[in-house]
Amino acid sequence: MLEEEARAGWLALLNDPDLDGDAFTEAFEEVHDDFTGAIEIWYAFRRRDQEGLRGVPEGEVPEEWNVGSDGWGEEASDAAPEADAADWPDGADRPDLVERFLNVVVVWPLSRGVVPPDRFLASGRTYELRLDIGGLEPQSLLAAQAQPFPESGLDHTDDDGSGDWLQVTVVSDDLILRDARHWLFLPREGSAWVCHCPPGGRHTCEPGHRGRHLHIPFVAPEEPGPARLRLFVSYRGNQVQSVTLTASIAADEGRGGATTAVVDYTLTSGFTALSELPRRSAAVRVGRQGSAMTIDVTAAEGPLATFWLSEHQVVTALERARAALFACHAESRVEGGEERLVNLLDENHGKAIPELLGDTTRLARLGWTLYQTVARSRPERTALRHVLREPAEIQVCRTELNDLVFPWALLYDIPVESDATLEPCAAGWERVRRDPTARSCPEGPEHPLNVLCPYGFWGFRHIIEQPPSVRRGRRIRLRAGREGAAPSLTVARSRALADDVASRHVTALRASFTDLRVYDRKQALREALTYAPGDCLYFYGHGRRPQAGEVSTPTVLEIGGTDRILPEDLNAWGEDPGWESWEEVAPLVFLNGCHTADHDARSWLPFVTAFAGLQASGVIGTEITVEQGLAGRFAERFWELLLAGSDVGRALHQVRMELLGQGNVLGLAYTAYCSAALRLSSAS
Repeated sequence: MLEEEARAGWLALLNDPDLDGDAFTEAFEEVHDDFTGAIEIWYAFRRRDQEGLRGVPEGEVPEEWNVGSDGWGEEASDAAPEADAADWPDGADRPDLVERFLNVVVVWPLSRGVVPPDRFLASGRTYELRLDIGGLEPQSLLAAQAQPFPESGLDHTDDDGSGDWLQVTVVSDDLILRDARHWLFLPREGSAWVCHCPPGGRHTCEPGHRGRHLHIPFVAPEEPGPARLRLFVSYRGNQVQSVTLTASIAADEGRGGATTAVVDYTLTSGFTALSELPRRSAAVRVGRQGSAMTIDVTAAEGPLATFWLSEHQVVTALERARAALFACHAESRVEGGEERLVNLLDENHGKAIPELLGDTTRLARLGWTLYQTVARSRPERTALRHVLREPAEIQVCRTELNDLVFPWALLYDIPVESDATLEPCAAGWERVRRDPTARSCPEGPEHPLNVLCPYGFWGFRHIIEQPPSVRRGRRIRLRAGREGAAPSLTVARSRALADDVASRHVTALRASFTDLRVYDRKQALREALTYAPGDCLYFYGHGRRPQAGEVSTPTVLEIGGTDRILPEDLNAWGEDPGWESWEEVAPLVFLNGCHTADHDARSWLPFVTAFAGLQASGVIGTEITVEQGLAGRFAERFWELLLAGSDVGRALHQVRMELLGQGNVLGLAYTAYCSAALRLSSAS
């Protein structure tokens, strides 16, 4: 039995932030040596099966594990690790120590020795996830993915410019986690550290108080099989990097398991230029596991909601959203034995107020259903409303190899009943009419049941960005086009559109872009994009359903009369050395699709991925067929605002609200696959 005096002594040590490592060890050993109960408790604590806490099992340390400092089964020190080139995966050379990487391993809690990745984790046992940012460690589960990143320094903004506070969030449906939110400080040079200083504030700690590694305890589940954990490193609400860890669970530890980790999303490679990233209120990580989509909503307060959707649920939600939006401006009618689309909008691309309220009522009912899909429980909805009650900037992070989308702009967070008559919010609708830049209702964020307020829709209240994951060695783009000269526009035009409407549209664009070039042949466009890319690239025309053999995308771009462009065509063009100029130009791409109302959950994503890989700064796309005149009007106003100096997020939002003020909800059909802070380099 532990003596009360010994217990008090050890607790005092744990709560003394001024002790450095040596002083703590000395004081700990004094208590240990003076009390018999302390000796017995410590011995029991070190035993194999005590309370699920593990050191390296006695007699189970194979010779090959003893590889030197920070090897398997050995505790890592706070010093920067050293390793021979032979210790690195695939015989790779040891990287320069000035480079910094995210390192992740699983360790036993007492010894802090690294658990070999080929070992099962035991059901019900406690382990720790150990992570740091610094020199690449050969035992890191991410070592095989590591690539040198640009050596440009961080533009530090925290603690009087000495570094950056990074938030680490962990969530899991399988592993038991005590705490979800943690903090690291990344200094101007060297490795990150953990300390007791308040996140975001100035450091009062001394170097001896700091630990190099962040240790996150977790308990393995009772059920054997694979267990997964998702980890996010964030800066000002931006998800800088996302990692998925998978561990094999069995009744007992032993060889034959597999613990793996993969970086599945990177906003800016190597944690570079963090201060350039604008603050974000919430981040939504969208991952994919098999045929399911995993969605984690996080904010500065920590995780807000975590849920899974089957691919069928995602496709169904997207089909309903697209059908509802499409029905707001067109319908299919059979006349003279032939089916044709009939435009329901007036000559100004709008509707009268009664029809507009009918459209938004139907969208609000659907949006409330979608909102409950994202936040299924009342506590989750309360937490989400608390963070997003005011206008916010939301970052949706789609992990690599995930080709599912979700209609975020349609979410409606004011509760409505399925059969009730919704009461229009007079103040909200009046504000839309008077100020298209407004993003909040004069009545405030709280509304009673069954109120129809335009600012209840996420797409009308928030700025939503969906930047794709960047390749290693690159960072998210915040500028598009060349510096200095007036922005130029390359137009890829379909000849299948109404020629008079298309001609008026191109004429209007020429009034904004002094350098505008139109192409209606595939090969001519290829040469232009290869050797003389514009600052902006605009696809104006039909998207078509894929034909036999065109299996890589649910939508094919049409140019001219019959020419078709697939994502693999873009990748083939990108093999030409001439495309290296895209690294400098980083064009903004607008896919203004008067395209078929496909029902595939991928939509334009294959093109988004292809253009991102070719160094485009971003892609704007539509989710549904948009009437030709309306599509042109939306683009003209969007480009006009962008050329005037607006960023993508605010330009997109303002055009949405201007259309809404004229009786049209179709602005919600446009999505920005880029940073909302993206601007044209030479905008006025």
